[in-house]
Amino acid sequence: MIKARMRLRAALATSGTIFALPLTSSAPAQAAVDPLVGLRGQIAKKHAVRVVELGGLLANDLEIFAVEQRGTVRLGGAGVGAADVTRTLRPHRRMQDQIAEGHWNAEKVAAEAQPNRSITVNGRLYRSGKLYEPVIPEGKTWAEAGTRSAATAAYGDQLINLFEPATLKTLLAKATAKRPSKYGPRKKATYYQGTITFKELHAVSPTFRAVIGGRSLTAAGHTKISWRFRLDDLGQALMLHTNWPLSSGRQAAVLSQYSHTAARAGRVVAPRPALVAAASSLTGTLPRPSDLIDLSFRSAE
Repeated sequence: MIKARMRLRAALATSGTIFALPLTSSAPAQAAVDPLVGLRGQIAKKHAVRVVELGGLLANDLEIFAVEQRGTVRLGGAGVGAADVTRTLRPHRRMQDQIAEGHWNAEKVAAEAQPNRSITVNGRLYRSGKLYEPVIPEGKTWAEAGTRSAATAAYGDQLINLFEPATLKTLLAKATAKRPSKYGPRKKATYYQGTITFKELHAVSPTFRAVIGGRSLTAAGHTKISWRFRLDDLGQALMLHTNWPLSSGRQAAVLSQYSHTAARAGRVVAPRPALVAAASSLTGTLPRPSDLIDLSFRSAE
């Protein structure tokens, strides 16, 4: 289990196991499955994948804030078919100092420092939590946020979706390192490492296109994401680490860990209709979470 005050650098510097996730048991010795064949099989069977993720912002090797996400993505369709994720911002002392100097919105930071939950299912996005409370009418606890990509709830801090066949195929082709590895004390894995630019990822990944939205890649298109991940012998993703540079010596980084489980054990369901406020009934514009990707499209804080 991650401790709330765990130093971001230590967490992101390692590619080993830092989260207490139950791992699927090792299969009998056999030839490793082709990763793309394995992924397509997982999508066809609508695998459920538990996700635990720690990301954040560093400036000149000092932590500004961390972001923790926990939840479930259910595979299906073109990759991720549904997701239920809770996100919590963890401000560090440097961010608190910058809030006092007026560099961050203190009210929004306080709201994002509480758990905020997002669900995408059946093509609809739902939001709940302190960040969204001000615009949700009395008697409701969820806001309907319209038609969205199934991956919307789970991505925006993590930029690479390993559960998209086209994206995985591109990363495998671009890998500059591939070697046998281990994940935890016993699990066999294969380690891959490489880089990809925003522009290259945008060309192959529907998730990244959804994350970027209508923003221009003219200035940010050559931003290079460094990535490394591990897959087990069944082609199942075990971990993914990404980092990319920002302005003024800053860097964003995310470490995601995945644990596959039976589809029925990881169901993603919409909130009860009685608790959901329709978009037309909201009392104002629904706030957006401050995803790490936003830092690549704004001036330095």
